[in-house]
Amino acid sequence: MATKKQVKTKLQLMIGRLDGADERWHENLARALPGTKTIQIDVTDLECSYWTELTDGAMSELREGQAPKVDIRMRAKSDDLVAMVDGELGLMSSFLSGRVRVDAPLSDLLALRKLA
Repeated sequence: MATKKQVKTKLQLMIGRLDGADERWHENLARALPGTKTIQIDVTDLECSYWTELTDGAMSELREGQAPKVDIRMRAKSDDLVAMVDGELGLMSSFLSGRVRVDAPLSDLLALRKLA
């Protein structure tokens, strides 16, 4: 089982990678998910949560704890989160197998699927 520190470091790495994406990718993401969306990741085996806000195709800093309002919630075990950030485990296959749960409005899920 990964530690809280390992999970937080990996999530910060993921946000950094997204920040480094080209401008076109950010524009597409902003069109797919307009406005501000709060994304919370619940790490089920560590009983902790992290959240960030997605605005204009960019994510804010990672925060620990419960978000005041959640638009998109993802639930996964620590090892699965680390494996996904490392590219060893695909989000879609994890979702379909039940290893990762995503709670979001159907319109947001469909919009995100178009980006994949």
